[in-house]
Amino acid sequence: MSVVDRLLLAGLRWVNRLRFGLKLRRHGRLAYLESQPRSGPTLVWLHGLGASKDQWGPAMFGLARQHHCLFVDLPGHGESLYDCAAGYGPQSLVAELEPLLQAFGDRPLVLIGSSLGGCVAALYAARRRQAVQSLVLLAPAGLGEEALGPALADALSTGEPCFGYRNEEEMGRFWRLVFAQPPKVGPRLARALAASGARRYGQVQRVVDDFRQEGLGQLVEHLPEVNCRVQLIWGSCDQVFLSSALPQALRRLPHATGHLVDGAGHVAYLERGDEVASAIRRHLSGAAGIRETPLSSPRISSAPGRSAP
Repeated sequence: MSVVDRLLLAGLRWVNRLRFGLKLRRHGRLAYLESQPRSGPTLVWLHGLGASKDQWGPAMFGLARQHHCLFVDLPGHGESLYDCAAGYGPQSLVAELEPLLQAFGDRPLVLIGSSLGGCVAALYAARRRQAVQSLVLLAPAGLGEEALGPALADALSTGEPCFGYRNEEEMGRFWRLVFAQPPKVGPRLARALAASGARRYGQVQRVVDDFRQEGLGQLVEHLPEVNCRVQLIWGSCDQVFLSSALPQALRRLPHATGHLVDGAGHVAYLERGDEVASAIRRHLSGAAGIRETPLSSPRISSAPGRSAP
């Protein structure tokens, strides 16, 4: 990865950090961004496989202007340290995350996790029930083979790499998997992003291997142990974890609602950021004390003017 690549990507990171008032912090091996302290719960953001704390996009970062937020780099990702002797399956990541969150004492927490981060968030909430006020899970991993999209299922069965990339061609293929409509970037930025992916490629594969060893369906058995309010958000065109997993997950959660983002893929928070941010704000309003009747049966909402199955 060239010096120019590093400077370009670092510049983009710092533009967002300055724009949204985020400060880089460290706790043990973990790096995270923290917004200005505010009253109310702390929102803890846990990204997906191969992503980082800096990749949530402007709509999600915008919530840091109203709430105290921690955007965390999971171990082996971003600026958190990688230790080849450590474990990188979801249970191991929960154990790494626990000391950081305990450092905030009795402050109420809302965990917001995407994909791998969603699995970690839910497992943490199942383990430490009193510490988590509510959860927002964006197409969480860990729901078993029946939730896998065809491309991911085929790759896992054959042992072919599916996550991560080492060059621009592989990056394009990966983006077509996670986006319903992949973004267009200039050639200079594309080269820098591909070089960054190549540098982290081995670590991403290690996380995939450790996840498989712990079990692709490990979250399923723990969902009934989650006793806080939960919001599940899914893109209707998700090719990584099928949106048909949304109603199945809701049936296993005692206090859950769902929101289907029409036309979005696996990273709905990037493709339909404003809609996802609005859904999260509605959830936080309920968590903050606005009366919301617990659901005896699952309900899936969508944006106004769109229908949900």
